[in-house]
Amino acid sequence: MHKYQPKAPVAEAADKLLRAMLAALAGTAWFVYLWGVQLTALTAGVAMGGLIWLAARQLGKKRMQRKEAQMRQMIGGELALSRLMMLSPRHAAFQAALWLLPKADIHMEKALPWGVLGTWKGGRVLVRLIAQHESLPINVQQVIKAVRDAHDQEVDRCLLCVTAPVSKEAAAYAEDLEMPIRIVTREELVALAGANEPATDEQLRRMAEGRRHKGRSLASWLDEILSVGKAKRYLWYGLGMGVLAAITRQWVYPFPAAVCLLLYAGCKIRNWRRKEESW
Repeated sequence: MHKYQPKAPVAEAADKLLRAMLAALAGTAWFVYLWGVQLTALTAGVAMGGLIWLAARQLGKKRMQRKEAQMRQMIGGELALSRLMMLSPRHAAFQAALWLLPKADIHMEKALPWGVLGTWKGGRVLVRLIAQHESLPINVQQVIKAVRDAHDQEVDRCLLCVTAPVSKEAAAYAEDLEMPIRIVTREELVALAGANEPATDEQLRRMAEGRRHKGRSLASWLDEILSVGKAKRYLWYGLGMGVLAAITRQWVYPFPAAVCLLLYAGCKIRNWRRKEESW
């Protein structure tokens, strides 16, 4: 659930400051282009930049509202899937079938220990659920078992709902079957469950409190700053700043260039030490 956590306050403030600076720079550049470099152009440019920033802020609020609604659905869906795996197989399969109703007009007839029988598109359908942790991909044997259950019930098609990623082999096997089988992926289940059960304010508050109480240690900060994935970025930033320092000969560029190159070296050293410790 950490991928749904909001940005840190420092990062959010830096983003706001950067947007305001870009708006002021755009307005100033426009009036300087029209009137030349003079005080009236700079003043009008800053004023225009403020108007641009206010307009962007209003648009950002509307975008934030839409994003909040989507985020509530995604978080609610993730929480619903976590609860689903704790239910009995019969209850879990019935719940998954209920989530499908807004998308598929299924007339449920009978609940089985591992699925739900019904009618859909003029034929009999089996809603089958495979509930397991997302770290364990769905394999071919599980798909075979689901199809065998569908054949035993003499249905025309099968809706296979999964709470974990489907392996490439299992997906390819399902596509080559004679019986039409539709795999409802984890992402689709999350979206369907979130549309029915979006996250409440209380759930979001508990998540925020848990994040504050957990805190972050120095080691976690170092892991994030000196992660291997950021090494190339530090290297390119450092080289870019170094090139600017060589071209402009300004004293402000060598310092950030040195910091970026030091961070790059720190990433490489930390990664090398971890490899040594793993052996």
